[in-house]
Amino acid sequence: MIGLLAALAYVVPLIGGLILFKLDERKADVVMLSSFISALIAQLGVAYLFLTGHQEMVHIPYLTTKNLGEVYGIIIDPMSVLIGTVVAVAGFIFMFYGVEYMSERNVGHPGGKGRGLFYAWMTLFEGATLGFIYSSTFLGLLIFFELMGLACWGVVSYYNTPKGRRAGFKAFIIPNVGAMIGFYTAIGIGITQLHDLSLFSLSHVAPSVKPWLFIALLFAGYTKSAQFPTYSWIPDAMEAPTPASAFLHGAAMVEMGVYLVARVLQFIGHLPIWVFYFMAIMVSLTLLIPILNYPVQKDAKRLLAYSTVAEAGIMFVGLTFASLGLDIGLKAAMFQLTTHAFVKGLAFLTAGTFTYSLGTLDMTKISGLKDVLPVNGFSWAVALLGLAGLPPMGIAFSKAELLTDLIALKTTSLAWLPIIMVLTDSAVFLWVGMKWIGRNVFGKPSVEKAPTHWIINASLITLILLTLVSAILAYPLVEEITFYGVGA
Repeated sequence: MIGLLAALAYVVPLIGGLILFKLDERKADVVMLSSFISALIAQLGVAYLFLTGHQEMVHIPYLTTKNLGEVYGIIIDPMSVLIGTVVAVAGFIFMFYGVEYMSERNVGHPGGKGRGLFYAWMTLFEGATLGFIYSSTFLGLLIFFELMGLACWGVVSYYNTPKGRRAGFKAFIIPNVGAMIGFYTAIGIGITQLHDLSLFSLSHVAPSVKPWLFIALLFAGYTKSAQFPTYSWIPDAMEAPTPASAFLHGAAMVEMGVYLVARVLQFIGHLPIWVFYFMAIMVSLTLLIPILNYPVQKDAKRLLAYSTVAEAGIMFVGLTFASLGLDIGLKAAMFQLTTHAFVKGLAFLTAGTFTYSLGTLDMTKISGLKDVLPVNGFSWAVALLGLAGLPPMGIAFSKAELLTDLIALKTTSLAWLPIIMVLTDSAVFLWVGMKWIGRNVFGKPSVEKAPTHWIINASLITLILLTLVSAILAYPLVEEITFYGVGA
């Protein structure tokens, strides 16, 4: 039963997405929401059965062959259940908001007709992401990795402007290069040496090959998660409609690069310490990029895009410690992914209301939200303070968990470097965020009144609540996440 529900969670939106290419307007609204609700119900069913069944892992191989071993299957474990639930919950909220955002009442991007195409890409995006999360083989991971990239291209280029088309192509091609390097290497080794394409075979890779295979897959994760040196596609991807931005930043595209590397670390077993040094330097360089860019951003979505580079980097800090065999690093990365999804979604949907209600994302032209759009003003303050890592927002606790990784100092003093960069990033973002809160929320109103809608406000309020309680809800599953590889 649990395997059937897991399969339904991603198969239903994949089918719904294909149907939506032929629909528009009200029919498209109904099919899109039905697909997201079905995926959410199925995923909540998986979570319920897994938690009440007290199982450590459910592995279901659907297709096996004599020469290739497991070709396709799924893994239901604390990590896939937790992250799958995050994607299903966040995805539904973002697209519920999207019904109104894509309407003709949007001041900045009047919609109405044509939104069926956007819904089609987003529903496929949801299905591909959930399929990726549950996949137990590199062939399955590759297929869904590429489907996510295709859907990302579709939503980023949706408005069909020259900038949008260029950004969409960039968002597709950069992660695709990572996929070619990482997944093709893994599949090649699986075919020629291991005769098995499953994640379980990773621990049997020859010790001389294992670190290089990991680096290849790490590069695939870096391209997906917009890490140095492949980060530039993510600020450009702000050409997408805001519900898509929230999804690919908060619960899908970017986070799946982190998820991929976490999965590999779970199964690959012992790695040499130079891998830690490499990851520590790369993540520190990544965090330097947003630190330098925060102060000069005036566009709300671009500010949040650089924040995504940093927050994904913070997840990679946890994985950097996990490369030393510290399961606390694995837990911290997934904890950060979970809490970040809701606060980043809140931030992007609030920025989307700037477009919807005021027709601009230029923060220098937005002032006095507490008087004009009080719900939006409050959500903007909560989102910016949360991304800076202040309690009581859940993301404060996931960032704090990274500090427990400092037991790695027993191995190397370089463990301080990524932690110092995380603290610096939080401090600079807090300074910039406070500046914009003062102007956008508490300044003199820039307009006398602005339109809003109950769907917009309900979505923001729900995300505010999830931002506050996500750490509490996620922690029991976070604590169950561990390594599976031989010698881990």
